[in-house]
Amino acid sequence: MARVIVIGAGLAGLAAAVRLAKLGHQVTVCEAEDRLGGALGRVEADGFSWDAGAASTTLPAALRDLFRKSGRPIESLVQLDPVTTPRRHLFGDGSVLDLPIGDRSAQLEAWTDLAGERSAQRWTELVDSYGETWQILRKTSLEPPLMDRLPLPAIRALKPWQSLEKVAARRLDDDRTRAVLHYYAVQQGSEARLTPGYVGVWSYLERTFGRWTVAGGFGAVADALAQRAVERKIDVRTGTEVASVATRDGAVAGVRLVDGTELPAEVVVSDVDPRVLYTQLVTDPAAKKVRKQVERTHQAQAAYVVHLGLREPLPELPFETVLHGAPTVTVRTGGQAPAGHQAWSVLVHGYPTDDVIDLLVARGLHIRDKVVSRQTSASWWAGVAWEGYRTARRRAANTSPVKGLYCVGAGAHPGGGVPATTLGAAVVADAVGKA
Repeated sequence: MARVIVIGAGLAGLAAAVRLAKLGHQVTVCEAEDRLGGALGRVEADGFSWDAGAASTTLPAALRDLFRKSGRPIESLVQLDPVTTPRRHLFGDGSVLDLPIGDRSAQLEAWTDLAGERSAQRWTELVDSYGETWQILRKTSLEPPLMDRLPLPAIRALKPWQSLEKVAARRLDDDRTRAVLHYYAVQQGSEARLTPGYVGVWSYLERTFGRWTVAGGFGAVADALAQRAVERKIDVRTGTEVASVATRDGAVAGVRLVDGTELPAEVVVSDVDPRVLYTQLVTDPAAKKVRKQVERTHQAQAAYVVHLGLREPLPELPFETVLHGAPTVTVRTGGQAPAGHQAWSVLVHGYPTDDVIDLLVARGLHIRDKVVSRQTSASWWAGVAWEGYRTARRRAANTSPVKGLYCVGAGAHPGGGVPATTLGAAVVADAVGKA
């Protein structure tokens, strides 16, 4: 049995903690804030409740595997529900696309109605081709730790040097289909011209596995993980900030807290920005190379988020609506509200130069006189921005040259978002192994 300290109690940190505790290790979680869950939280005001961060996920199997491998199935604590409404896309030319999620034939029909049979077929063929991409990524990067060097056939198939923008320009013949593909970079806080084309695999994952949410808000997943931590007898310490990771002869020895307390450990799992970890918390010479590596990365641009409490009647919107333009704006409608009201979250991808309400009105959503509550959400750690395909190698690996040190979370492999951070925690648990 190893003594394990997890720094940070976001989704990835909690996921790693409960997995490792189930494997028989003695786990302590140190969280600087007073609450658990990181971006998986809630904003509550004036009788409304909104998801502070993630509101849905694809790859529900990743969450189900997490709860199954740490104890009872997720359904014993929360219920994952499929998002049944299409994602609506409003384009600059005034056209509207309701793109179904999780249904190939329905997507083909929707694109045919909007852009014609030729454009619809091109979209469908591109998404189909990402099936092979998914199998390669799953076998080489997600189920095992990221390989030092991918096999040559995998590199040739992935074509990482081709940007998402170039893939869209070559494979798609309608500006609207291209905009929808670009959105998979935009929602990660990156630019399509700097994002590898294989990131478009998320279009295949959504169409294959759908999107899933939780009744009452996605923050319930954080509550369920907190309960699982109690069940696994994890020592959870909120309001506890780590000042440094202690090392000895290239291996972790524990952590030192800001109050001077030293906690011994054989394993340390970090769920903080890897640039902070390797430049401020870890000084061991063994980390010199990875320190230079992560210093060359930059933070992805987090969406600017405004939560609105609105009085009905309102325009009828699905779970998610994307307003394409500069900047791209996403409206989520899944919040909790009093009778006769709705709770919307508005995410602005890019630097807003106009007020959010002005942006919505300019895009055709006239809700100015409906606002009864307005809350601005603090930006959360959005992970690493794509700056070309080499970014994948600069992002911190889950393992570390410092023995016993591991990285999870949005800044580490395989990236941000609920599925990726959950999969990263699984990689770490497998690497540490049973007690």
